[in-house]
Amino acid sequence: MSKEKTQTITEENKMGVMPVNRLLITMALPMMISMLVQALYNVVDSIFVSRISEDALTAVSMAFPMQNLLIGLATGIAVGMNALVSKALGEKKATRQITWRCTVFFSPSAAIFCS
Repeated sequence: MSKEKTQTITEENKMGVMPVNRLLITMALPMMISMLVQALYNVVDSIFVSRISEDALTAVSMAFPMQNLLIGLATGIAVGMNALVSKALGEKKATRQITWRCTVFFSPSAAIFCS
């Protein structure tokens, strides 16, 4: 195997070569920050909406579980896509079919998350 090809494989598959602690920090930290920002957004939103009326705060409070449900659904779809991609990478079969499947699964996930 050529040096160039070996370098490309290690750059593409950091989960196989990066130390576990560093891998956890680089992959988990952005998700943790995202969840913190989402929670803070909901708290700040509730504070400002409560200044309008009690009914407005009730509406926001009733929408919160639906928002979490949609985020959970999108996260579940993303985890499934991750499993497909990691399986394909492990089998060294990163083909067009896997790309197509990920696109098909990602589109509804993005639509749910962005709505």
